[in-house]
Amino acid sequence: MVNKMIITTDGSEAAEKAAAFGIEHAAQLGCKVLCITVLRPVEAIIGMKLEYIFVEEDDSIAKELLSAGEKAVARIVEMGNKKGIAIEGKIVRHERVEKGICEAAKEENADLIVIGMHGHGFSGLASPEMGSVTRRLLAEPPTCPVIVVPPSN
Repeated sequence: MVNKMIITTDGSEAAEKAAAFGIEHAAQLGCKVLCITVLRPVEAIIGMKLEYIFVEEDDSIAKELLSAGEKAVARIVEMGNKKGIAIEGKIVRHERVEKGICEAAKEENADLIVIGMHGHGFSGLASPEMGSVTRRLLAEPPTCPVIVVPPSN
């Protein structure tokens, strides 16, 4: 039985399609829904060692990324509200997106994770990791089942 579902978003069209799928099923299941996005820190070399630094929120780049994440989550929350589903939203900070999703699922005692395929994220930056979050999430593995929604759905 699904009591709590996590819907992930990165602000992409694929994520919004996956969210629509998740919201539709949450309505049928009558479960609670939490929408999350994971913000990654800036990677920096400090003293010959790779460090992850969460930039202060008064930094303009960090503000833009936080704002984009909040807007992405708010769009999904609004989608749920229009369907009569009360959805909570949450920004998760973690060095690895897939690990942030797994930890959130564990902390929230989620029974199901819904994620889209081929997201490009709200950073607008091309990277070798683009589109690989879903693959890495499934390799983790999370503590609950994962539904991967293809972009054509």
